[in-house]
Amino acid sequence: MPLISGWLRSRSFRGLCGLFLGAIAFTLLLRLGLSFLPVKSTPATSLVTLEQIPPTAQPVRVGFYGLNIYNLDIASNSYFLDAYIWFRWKGKIDPIADLEFANAVDDWGMTQKPGYEKPQLQPDGSFYQILRVEGRFIQPFNLARYPLDQQQISIMLENSIYTAKDLVYLADTQDSGYADTLAIHGWSITDWSSQNLLRTYSSNFGLAIPDTSPYSVVRFAILIERPVSYFIWKLLFPLMIVLMSGCGALLLHPSYADSRVVLPVTALLTVVFLQQSYSNDIPEVGYLVLLDKIYALAYFLIITAVMAAIFTAGRVKDKGGDSYVSIVQIDRCFLALQVIALVTGVWGLIQL
Repeated sequence: MPLISGWLRSRSFRGLCGLFLGAIAFTLLLRLGLSFLPVKSTPATSLVTLEQIPPTAQPVRVGFYGLNIYNLDIASNSYFLDAYIWFRWKGKIDPIADLEFANAVDDWGMTQKPGYEKPQLQPDGSFYQILRVEGRFIQPFNLARYPLDQQQISIMLENSIYTAKDLVYLADTQDSGYADTLAIHGWSITDWSSQNLLRTYSSNFGLAIPDTSPYSVVRFAILIERPVSYFIWKLLFPLMIVLMSGCGALLLHPSYADSRVVLPVTALLTVVFLQQSYSNDIPEVGYLVLLDKIYALAYFLIITAVMAAIFTAGRVKDKGGDSYVSIVQIDRCFLALQVIALVTGVWGLIQL
């Protein structure tokens, strides 16, 4: 403590610390400001929505019923999916013979067990077949909203031979869905969706006379999200406690200059360790996730609290007890501004 007191008595040291901390605070504030800017539009994709069925195409109704999802790995963007998939069609083309799961990871580990040895002829003249499919699939996860992110567990079906002018897959939205018993540890299932798509490849795959027609793709997805309670109680609440203990040091009497500086610095170190603990739970990404931005705001508030403590310590040194009343007023206004900045900042980042 005497060493800290000696440092605080030095004007040059206080000026250097103020300049250094001010530069850090400005950098954090600038980074937070940039997070509110509009996101650049994503490049065009090879998948587009199927607007109209080609008149020469054989339509195939495809249904999906999810049974189990397990081994969800955010780091590798993969998961194991167990589901029933059925097909109903009229025409000569067998839509299952050249069926391809476009987002499958391990074809050798994929199991496709047909319900019947041969497609069953239905009273309306259509053919019906059902498959029990289990395998590992890939879906790029976007963690920009972590830990309030919403993800999709999807499966994409495509024919590897026939283009959309010959064969079109259409989602059976009436009977598709997922089992009531389906659950994913640490996630909440909110809904499911389906899409009828067209995929265009930029390669002719070595053909002398390539067929540039797009291929029909049907996509089923189960929508999941992390529980809000996980964000509030396990991630946000500990951070708020550390912020209160750090910035609340300004409620101490101005004569306790050492403690008013030490407490925010200790809170700063604690926040660093808290951030490191949750960073180990998500893979390395090239952008800031939502929680990173909230921690950047926390760093900014703590650093400004340290700067305020250093400033008031200098006033106590220069003016003594006569400055206590004005310092207390400054502290109250500063803490009010910090609370407003914290609430509006966190709310704004969540709503962004």
